[in-house]
Amino acid sequence: MPSVMDMVEIMERLESKALHVDPPHCVRVRNRNASCSRCVDVCPSGAISLQGNALQIDAQQCMSCGACATACPTSAIRFRDPDDAALAASIDRSARALGGDAVIVCARVAAKRKADADAVATVPCVARVGVETLVGACSRGASSVTVVDGVCSTCKYRYAAAGFDGEVAEANELLAVWESDARARRSQEVPAAALADSVAQGTGGVSRRGFFTAAKASVKDVAVEAVAVTVENELGIKRDAQSLRAMLKVDASGTMPHVQAHSHETLLEDLYELGDPAPGAVVSTKHWGDVRIDEAACMMCGMCATFCPTGALRKVFADGPRRPALDSLEFRLADCVQCRLCEDACMRKAVKVGCEVEAERILEFEPVAFRGEKKKKQGSFLGR
Repeated sequence: MPSVMDMVEIMERLESKALHVDPPHCVRVRNRNASCSRCVDVCPSGAISLQGNALQIDAQQCMSCGACATACPTSAIRFRDPDDAALAASIDRSARALGGDAVIVCARVAAKRKADADAVATVPCVARVGVETLVGACSRGASSVTVVDGVCSTCKYRYAAAGFDGEVAEANELLAVWESDARARRSQEVPAAALADSVAQGTGGVSRRGFFTAAKASVKDVAVEAVAVTVENELGIKRDAQSLRAMLKVDASGTMPHVQAHSHETLLEDLYELGDPAPGAVVSTKHWGDVRIDEAACMMCGMCATFCPTGALRKVFADGPRRPALDSLEFRLADCVQCRLCEDACMRKAVKVGCEVEAERILEFEPVAFRGEKKKKQGSFLGR
């Protein structure tokens, strides 16, 4: 039976479960000189700190708004309640109930019980809803997505919600470029079709089925953590956790392990489902970066590719007399998440990342090759 102290530890573990954190995904963990601070910049409560090679979140300060998870380019932070899959399912349910016009409401609107709980999706704050959520809903058949928030000027999440208009604008730009008629919009009024007929129908934004599902999940979480804490404390057995240094250790080629940016890959799949973009279209985005390398300045040290979290920049080796030598760098725009770590890691400032991207290149996996001036000269000397 867990002791009082055990129960305190269990509650602390559960309290921190609003967010799932993968430190190896964080660019600041990979390189302390990285300039990325998107999660810190959007956090309304100051719960996130980036010091040295550490990403830390104070569970007691965290308001569970979800803004950090939306902002993170590498999915180092992911939101749990609702997680991406659950949110997508509830949006699809809303679209089916409302004839294709999906509705998402924030917790403040849901608490007023004006929206039909069985016909809307609920998030703690509109900051939880990113470009991938909006585009994804439209790629799965929604003809529109209306996101309803309350009076943000008096809401505890108001600072987190400030950037949501940018998410809507970029989602609509991508939908337009991909020639979809679907659009997203922000509103402070629940659409008439989604209004509840009675207070009982607007059960705080949680359907009866959803309430019992959430309750079962909470009981399961408590049970799992109770068993874990009891075993650890009684038997002195701790969960096997690989050190960060071991997880980020470079391989034989001198490259750090690559990570899967989940929301980025989901957005790519959703755009693929929408079809081909308009020929010649250019989008202004924070989701992909157009990496350019000044080959006259590049010395082919490979540091940009060493730290690249997703493998958008990769090293290409050529056989040499003694060992393989770095011959060139390859860049795949589809894999780039615009974290700008390549820019930060380049000692000669030869790497630049642009936010204006040709739409046709987003789904193109053909790499662009770069060879530094030193390699170019060697190639010319060898008659290449």
